[in-house]
Amino acid sequence: MSMIYTELEAFVRARLPERRFQHSLGVVEMSRSLAGRFGLSVLDASSIGIYHDAYRYDCDDSTASYCRSKGIEVFPEEENDPMLLHGALAAAHFDEDAGGVPGFWKTAVRHHTLGHRDMGPYGAVVYIADYAEKGRRHLCDDQRNAILSCGTLEEMIIMIMDMQRPYFQSKGIREAGVSVELYEFLKAGGRLG
Repeated sequence: MSMIYTELEAFVRARLPERRFQHSLGVVEMSRSLAGRFGLSVLDASSIGIYHDAYRYDCDDSTASYCRSKGIEVFPEEENDPMLLHGALAAAHFDEDAGGVPGFWKTAVRHHTLGHRDMGPYGAVVYIADYAEKGRRHLCDDQRNAILSCGTLEEMIIMIMDMQRPYFQSKGIREAGVSVELYEFLKAGGRLG
């Protein structure tokens, strides 16, 4: 049986520095709001949101091999920057840490960083909340409100990805292939569940 939310929150609090934990609480708050708005389970969204960064500081050069040993696909960009694997590493540990969780929880946590066309609606919720929660300083209120004013989760993700592109270009960062695939899927009218 899965941990109740309060136990999961305590587990994550013990693993993260206070600032990152406060970010996780912000993700929970926005995940709850989005879940309620789009007819999803608020409890599921809360549990995924609080856990999404549980392994944020545990990635190193061995993480890709570990994730592969657990049957998790590793993308080239993650291979080059192991920190990007913190969602995959969390997904690999979610069952043992929480006493067994639904597969869609693991999928959502796994894909919250780069996105994926198979991440489902809960993956979309945590992806959006991770980018746009109120504590994020890279957004002003007008940008955050513009994202949240979109009519669907898919439109929100498109807007986020459009906002990220100029930053990536200015830093010479090549967008991840899996992210490009998600963007093209959504722009063509694809739905996440």
